[in-house]
Amino acid sequence: MPKPHYFPGYKRYIIGMRNTGNLLRRLAGVLLFVPFFVPSLHAQSSALEELLSAPGAALPELAAPSPLLPAETFPEMEQDRKPAAQVSKAGGVRVINGVRFERDAVSNTYAWRELKIEDAGLDEVYFGYRSGGVGHSFLLFTFKGGAESSGKQVSGLVVEALPWKKKGEEYSPFGGGITGKYALVWNMVAWDSFLETAVGRDGLYVDVYPVKVSREEKLRLLDEAVSEAVRGHDGEKYHTFFNSCSSNALKVFSRATGHHLVIGKMLPSVVVEHLKLRGFLGERQRHEKI
Repeated sequence: MPKPHYFPGYKRYIIGMRNTGNLLRRLAGVLLFVPFFVPSLHAQSSALEELLSAPGAALPELAAPSPLLPAETFPEMEQDRKPAAQVSKAGGVRVINGVRFERDAVSNTYAWRELKIEDAGLDEVYFGYRSGGVGHSFLLFTFKGGAESSGKQVSGLVVEALPWKKKGEEYSPFGGGITGKYALVWNMVAWDSFLETAVGRDGLYVDVYPVKVSREEKLRLLDEAVSEAVRGHDGEKYHTFFNSCSSNALKVFSRATGHHLVIGKMLPSVVVEHLKLRGFLGERQRHEKI
């Protein structure tokens, strides 16, 4: 049987009527819902107005979302050491960003903040030795009211050169330490943080010796140590004898004081004895677990 033939205009009319019917059915569903929705909305609004009109009433505060933890810088590397930067230096005051502070014992991560140092507050300079492995040399600067971070006084600042390993990588002083396997990094650490990790967490002992130099030389030591730490060491490799914690501490000492010292080929414990023999170090002060 042949299909009925429609004129084009009549066909469009049939489709339009079908669409109109569908639209009317949907609208009827919405209209059926409105009588229930409007009273409910009115009741909620009235209840809210009544609540806010009560004496001393206020909208409850929503808890602020917890701040996200800061992303790790140099995420593939150890996170107890990283380069610092000098933000400003003027009028005997300097601000350093990227100084290590307190450690969270649960996550074993550190806080890194700015530190403001006033030259006038510099008290003493120490040459330091930390036990463990072949030992470790560092410089310690203590202050009397001349260093603060986040409004709190900071008693001392450790400046140290270190091998920078990847996370989970073992350190071998006479393997990778002499073949250029590790990057060189200068680290700046609040004295309390240094002791908490070395003595409190790792059970090592720390010896510091006051350096027998003039006030002017102490200030030059501070300036030289900070300048060396923040100058940038990209591409530089750590070497157990020639570019190590000991050789760099001695280099800073020699530049600041003008005294000629044997820079390389000495492990940390030998460096201390060398400086003692030269008459540069005072009495030892030991920090250890009791």
